[in-house]
Amino acid sequence: MTTRPKSKGRDIAMRIGASTAVIAGALSAPATAQPVDAAEGSVVEHAADIIVTARKREESLLEIPESIVALSQDTIERANIKTLDDIGFAVPNLSLSVRTDGVPNAAIRGVGSFGNTQGVGFYLDDIQLFSDASARFGDVERIEILKGPQGTLYGGSNIGGAVRFVAVRPSSAEFSGRIKGVAGEQDIRDLEATLNIPLSPDWAVRLFGYTVSDNGYLNNSNPPRVNGGRGTSSRHLGRSEETGVRVAIAGALAPGLDLYASVRWNDLDAPNNPWGLEPDNDFEYPNARNFSFNPRLYRETVAGTLELNYDMGGAALTSLTSYTDTSLEENMDLDISPEYVVDLHRPKDYKIFTQELRLTSQGSGPFEWLAGLYHLHYKEDTDATLFLYDSGDVLGGGGIPTPEQEQSFLGIPFEDRLRDRKQYAAFATASYRFGALEVGGGVRVDHWKVYTINRDSGFDGTQSKTEFLPRLSLAYYLNDEDANIYATASRGFEPGGFNLTNFGGVNELFGYGAEKTTNYELGFKGQFFDRKVLFTTAVFLIEYTDRQFELQTTDPDGNIVEGILNAGDSRQYGAEFDLNWFATEHLTAALSGGIVKAEWKNGTVLDNGTDISGLRPPYMKTSSLVGSLSYDQPVSDDWNIQARVQVSYNGKFQIDLPNNYQNPSHTLVNMRLGVASEKIDVALNVENLLNKKHYTDATLFPNFNPFIPQPSIVIGTLGQPRLITGSVSVKF
Repeated sequence: MTTRPKSKGRDIAMRIGASTAVIAGALSAPATAQPVDAAEGSVVEHAADIIVTARKREESLLEIPESIVALSQDTIERANIKTLDDIGFAVPNLSLSVRTDGVPNAAIRGVGSFGNTQGVGFYLDDIQLFSDASARFGDVERIEILKGPQGTLYGGSNIGGAVRFVAVRPSSAEFSGRIKGVAGEQDIRDLEATLNIPLSPDWAVRLFGYTVSDNGYLNNSNPPRVNGGRGTSSRHLGRSEETGVRVAIAGALAPGLDLYASVRWNDLDAPNNPWGLEPDNDFEYPNARNFSFNPRLYRETVAGTLELNYDMGGAALTSLTSYTDTSLEENMDLDISPEYVVDLHRPKDYKIFTQELRLTSQGSGPFEWLAGLYHLHYKEDTDATLFLYDSGDVLGGGGIPTPEQEQSFLGIPFEDRLRDRKQYAAFATASYRFGALEVGGGVRVDHWKVYTINRDSGFDGTQSKTEFLPRLSLAYYLNDEDANIYATASRGFEPGGFNLTNFGGVNELFGYGAEKTTNYELGFKGQFFDRKVLFTTAVFLIEYTDRQFELQTTDPDGNIVEGILNAGDSRQYGAEFDLNWFATEHLTAALSGGIVKAEWKNGTVLDNGTDISGLRPPYMKTSSLVGSLSYDQPVSDDWNIQARVQVSYNGKFQIDLPNNYQNPSHTLVNMRLGVASEKIDVALNVENLLNKKHYTDATLFPNFNPFIPQPSIVIGTLGQPRLITGSVSVKF
């Protein structure tokens, strides 16, 4: 039943983020400054020197009138950030984790996704990732987290914000490379390598590859079944293997015309939906699973990107083209029990094409502008089968089947559908400086069309709409631009779509409309005390309309229908702050925090008649706090000792409507201790030092387990327990 999908088979740093050595720290996040010899100048890189491309042009973090977190290459290394979960634990007001089926759950300030909606965009080199956003990242110059709707520049699926991975680009300056190996508990074997190869004074190629295997921390206990038989699955239910390669080339095609192209391939073999089952809200966080078989997820992605930049003098013309092909296969033990009762086999195929063309002003004048066009074609093809086994007889009061009898099953077509989504957009932004005052604005006109067909029933549905997404900003710069007070207002949206099923008597799939937000933000960014203290803060108000959630409802005939629906309107508000203190040239301290308050507006009633007015929307962390200390001290002419500790508090959140259950708060402690020279870095890493049990996400789910007499159960993704690893990195 579980078959593996077939394999498918100038220096040139360019201009994106390469004009300054920003690899030293981050504003708006716990960060590590890179000390330098005092004789060479400043002890730290200042926030004004940290260049990002969040608005699709090079800018200092202090210039941008919005909340942006920039995790530098140095911070990523020293904080041992390897996964999306690690990013989520490092940034307040960001809920980010990988679902047990490999899909990211992401919400920024409580806006975004949980389940099958998206809401937060993921990008690599300005190309949006739809099918493999949770794949291993590496060889990145920085990670940018853009808070608040990014609809004007980035369009739909960015209603909560965006997470951007900015890859290191090929450089013709020198031949260089890096090899890093990690090993430790859970039989982890992790190897990655980077190679930069100059081809000529104007051309270079860069290669990044990795392979990682991990037995995980989940076990299948293979308990006896009711007929006395036992499962034969591997004890290592959480075993995963992933391999990937990215090849990039960059150079000058002609005077003023530069090319950057990359191809990536990644292959994942991992557990699929190995949920922790909690019958009530008294969580026990079990790491043992009693599945009839080890459910697996297989995913393979091949993708290419082509970027052309043409310098026209007063403006730069950029063309961005991408194509992604992903094959995915999910196998699930839906009843979450030792018995062979209900299983699911779900293969999917994604084909995604994007094209962006934009013109960006150049120069140092007070007026800056950008305008562009965008097209997306997204196709998702699914052909799933539900397997019902004869062993269900014993659960329904029948006789106990023999091991041979229970191998007889009925395969039922479950999810044979095609989703086809197209978007066409035109966008423009502009800003003008009047001395210390900057006024900015922009607009995006985005037309989307979604078509879905259930090929089993023959029912289909089509939706289309044109969205108008404005953005306004006002910024005032203080103290020679070392500080910035700003205000913004922006709109965002997530397109609508269709669920798999239809209501009784309706010859069209059960659909849901687009959700929209209007975001208001007031913030401050500044550097003080000879630029040794960096402080940012923001308050925000978000008006949420037709909010999408993956929930259960009831059709007119009284049948339970599960899917995405527009639950209603909500209002949420909150605040966040970030404080970075470069205490000495060897010691850096950081503290960041955030809080989000929200409630459904009066008169919000679900389709099943439940009034949720005034209740808190689910899947939103009430509060978060991150603190870190980083120490870097020379112990000889060649070696430094480095230490870092990070404490992350993650507030509780509701996991259902009407809020009967919640995921408890938890605090995680990570640490790193190592020695480093110019070429070699050796470190000991400890994740979750206090071994705190926690779920990275949890939700209410229909109960397929007949041993538990209730219609719904709580399922959760168990977080990483204490993990000790060692790493060695060599540069050449």
